[in-house]
Amino acid sequence: MQTGSLEVSLDCFNKSIQLDGANASAWMKKGQALSGMERYADALSVYNESIKRAPDLAEAWYGKGLALAHLGRYNESIAAFDGAINLHPKVALSWYGKGLVLANLGKYNESMLALDKALELDEKLASAWYSKALILADKGQNNESLAALKRTVELDTENEDAWFNLGLAFTNMGNYSDALLAYNRVTDLNPINAPAFVKKGEALLALGRYFESSQAFQRASKIDTMDADAWYSNALALRLSGRYNDSIAAYNKTIELDPANAAAWNGQALAYTELKNYDISIKLFDKAMEIYPEEIGFLYNKALALYELGNYSEAVALLQKTVELHPECAKCWNRLGLSLAKMEMFSEAIKAYDKAIELDPDYLEPWNNRGIAQVMGSEDFVEALKNFDKAIEIDPNCMQAWVNKANALKLADRGPEASSALEKAKRLGYQAGSSS
Repeated sequence: MQTGSLEVSLDCFNKSIQLDGANASAWMKKGQALSGMERYADALSVYNESIKRAPDLAEAWYGKGLALAHLGRYNESIAAFDGAINLHPKVALSWYGKGLVLANLGKYNESMLALDKALELDEKLASAWYSKALILADKGQNNESLAALKRTVELDTENEDAWFNLGLAFTNMGNYSDALLAYNRVTDLNPINAPAFVKKGEALLALGRYFESSQAFQRASKIDTMDADAWYSNALALRLSGRYNDSIAAYNKTIELDPANAAAWNGQALAYTELKNYDISIKLFDKAMEIYPEEIGFLYNKALALYELGNYSEAVALLQKTVELHPECAKCWNRLGLSLAKMEMFSEAIKAYDKAIELDPDYLEPWNNRGIAQVMGSEDFVEALKNFDKAIEIDPNCMQAWVNKANALKLADRGPEASSALEKAKRLGYQAGSSS
């Protein structure tokens, strides 16, 4: 039985019982063999035979508790574990078994008491630490759960599930570096654990390691070729790493598996946008919007593509819808202002920039764009300079704002000041002839 030859061991115990049917230990061991073969109903019957012959055999009560737990008969299971505990109260495994069953019944406080008792008796019982960690996580005690998971993997370095949950705990805390180490341990232990490769990819993505992230997602996709989420994540990582054509292929696979995945249609559209193939990207944004017509991101992204094509009026219409649906979107108001400015509707553009600034006073772009609109719309250089100065106050190294300030000063016939501002821009990398 210790070497895993359960069928052979079962034959031996049967022979032993034939020779000595009163041997309670033989009946108990037969129950263990049957449990190892997941024949829990048969095991329960055998444990009862053992207890009938020796009511004080704690191991039989413990085995009975496990069999009942596997059969979903939790209250009877607890009674059996209590029988084992009454006979031998200092056996940690009986307390541990009782704690697991109480957790399955949702009696977390009682479960914790039982698990703590098991750990008091055997501080190195890794499975009890792991169960305690899961209960603490369910109760929202994340720091305590993390500590219990760390203790689990210290005691049982090959506990794949514990390493995985440790990774999840670090991920939930935003600690992606330590999460990555935990997921790496999982994939070392089990190279075909697709969910671990997905989580590994997500951690790498969060760390900005896009190429490595795509490799992890590709590995997950090879293990589970029908996992649309893995294909989507792979496509995202490829796009963020600048591999747009590969990204498009991965998005295609995602859509093939999950045609209603609006984010995949949107992501593929963004990849085509990066390739400056705006006509195709607009059609794909439309597919995403068919699924979620009022998703702000899809509306905004399509507006950007229209803007790049010079379809400013259509871009304005979309952005106006965007800010109607989500008036708190400062970025949307700023982009609306830019589109209106392209149509030379400078007063309306300034109102849009004002709304963006109202929502986020430290948002540099609308300050800078407002200054440009003041120059081009009304030649109000004084007001424009205030806006450029505000942008520079937010980021003293904003080259664009220094160039725009220099141009405004020049138009206002303030040559020496203009030259000084332009020199500052040059020190920040501006080259004459580049766009401001």
